[in-house]
Amino acid sequence: MTDQPLLSSYFGILPQMPEGTILRLLIETAIQVLDADEGSLLVYDEPSKSLRFAMTVGDEESAAKLAGQSVPIGKGLVGLAALSREVQVGAPTFHDVKQTRKKGGRAGEPEAEIVAPMIVADALIGVLTVVSFRHGKRFSGADAKLYARYAAIAALVVDQRRRLAAIEAKDHALLSGAGASERSRAEQKIFESIGKIVKHDHAALPHLAQMLSALSALVISDPGHRR
Repeated sequence: MTDQPLLSSYFGILPQMPEGTILRLLIETAIQVLDADEGSLLVYDEPSKSLRFAMTVGDEESAAKLAGQSVPIGKGLVGLAALSREVQVGAPTFHDVKQTRKKGGRAGEPEAEIVAPMIVADALIGVLTVVSFRHGKRFSGADAKLYARYAAIAALVVDQRRRLAAIEAKDHALLSGAGASERSRAEQKIFESIGKIVKHDHAALPHLAQMLSALSALVISDPGHRR
């Protein structure tokens, strides 16, 4: 999918991870609740001081068109929301983003937009947008407040993924580092081998459990194996 490379690069969220599904469901739900047409997640790229489209929900053609495009900090509602760290609502004012041309409005551009910043530990990590292409459509202040909550949840999802990644990296370092004990390395190999068997053939799981149970009973009952 077009959104996965940037989500992986900036947030460490891979296609098989549930966090990506949660982020997509958040945007899909917001589109329905706010009676919008599309929603996007843009990641903050600090070196270039810009926001890049990483995920767009609502239209596959639009998702492919927007993927990777950037908006400078301070430009339009997207850039202003990132700069001020406050929700912005209104008609889009930045027109350098290339849109698909099959929708109504000026050259396929949205008629109305809400942009909510994603903040983790006082740091900007991205923004969520939701847009409507319908002529005369306007979002209310209540809509903006609601979408701010969706952005807060999205930020929590990303923060949780980062915390889990840090814990996993620490655990891996403890197990595979130069100072790791022989027992720790042996345990890691055992778990990895079991994981490969289960992933390769789920039907083998009952047989594997039976073998391990028998081996466990044998080792425990043999005084020579006790430490």
